[in-house]
Amino acid sequence: MAVATPSNLNANLLRTYWDTNLFEESLFRDVFSRLRTRFDRTSNIDIPLDTLVMEIQTELQNGYRTGRLGFINRLQGTPREGANQQQLGFEETLREKAMTIYYNEFSHAVSLYNYGIEYNDQAAYGINMGLATRLLGDYMEELFGLYYRQALLQRFSRNLTQAPHSLAQHWNNRFYIKNVSDSAQPAFSTTLQTYTNNIATALIAAGTGINATLDTRYLTALHHRITMDRIEGLSIGGKSNQFILTVPSSQKFHVLSLDRDDSLADYWTSVNRMSNEDKANFPDLLGRWLNIWLVEDERYPTLTVSGSAAPFTITPNYVQPGNNDGRAFAAGDRDVGFLMGRAPLVDWYQTKIHHKFDDYNYQKWEGKGAFGERGVQLRIYDDPTPGNATWEQRYCIVCVWARNTISN
Repeated sequence: MAVATPSNLNANLLRTYWDTNLFEESLFRDVFSRLRTRFDRTSNIDIPLDTLVMEIQTELQNGYRTGRLGFINRLQGTPREGANQQQLGFEETLREKAMTIYYNEFSHAVSLYNYGIEYNDQAAYGINMGLATRLLGDYMEELFGLYYRQALLQRFSRNLTQAPHSLAQHWNNRFYIKNVSDSAQPAFSTTLQTYTNNIATALIAAGTGINATLDTRYLTALHHRITMDRIEGLSIGGKSNQFILTVPSSQKFHVLSLDRDDSLADYWTSVNRMSNEDKANFPDLLGRWLNIWLVEDERYPTLTVSGSAAPFTITPNYVQPGNNDGRAFAAGDRDVGFLMGRAPLVDWYQTKIHHKFDDYNYQKWEGKGAFGERGVQLRIYDDPTPGNATWEQRYCIVCVWARNTISN
């Protein structure tokens, strides 16, 4: 006779091991987090040569809701020449321009249990206010990167479009689209729809083929465009007149592919020859072309053109905080990068992030919010009566390329 089969343990008594370490979701890195650390300066008087952002902060007690920054043009009048010409009555008048700056509120909050059985459940996994505070900090850093990209592309960060300012966004006045001749680049207009039509027309003319993607020909032409547009350069590592170009991850393939004769692959060793300081300051460095430093941007915006004839619509698409990716990646969408010189952005960071608490039901539920007051905008000076030729913005160019198939 065989031994009887033992009985199994009661199912209600079976034990399960739970690992209480929570692994966090992977995110797109934000190149602007590192660029701000490398280049930011606070200045209310002058703009240092090595800054991407002019950060403004005023005393809260003054109650300023808007601010003014001044600008003066260089002299350009015709001189009086010869012994028989007098100067009296032919003096040149000085020409000033101004920029109005703004800030507005922003916030985000989370809710957690503060005690009770649900609190005990979460506490075992380290879900507490300490974790919430760190996650809020990460969220805000990603939000600021979004604000920077919005300002570079559309003049104002999104929070400035809300009350009480309710500002209208407008495209950057300098676009440089691949596979379009310099004479056919979109002409700027202070009328948004007119300028949108001009941009869309140029994008459609550029096409979506391989010739409309990033390559060394574009970089050389961009270098010439910098000169013709008189874009002010940065100081990087003791080198003056330098520029930073954010390169969408999808365009990286085209400039580093060994299969393309016009790639940057032959110059990749130049990165290895850079100083340890340069490589440490630019962890996303792809290479340097002349005086243009190429850094990868994983959270790059995209543009979607709608319509077959004017009036066109162009929709900007961004990565929101977290993995809320609102970008469009269809074949006809376009990738966006930014050529940046000296301080293209003004960041009025009036009130730094501070935390506030709220509660409910005898504090069993508790909320923690991060609040601040800030406004980011493109550095543009203008006349009291704006016109198509009056915008003074010589610090940034929006670079646009077609998306193309990537294969290995």
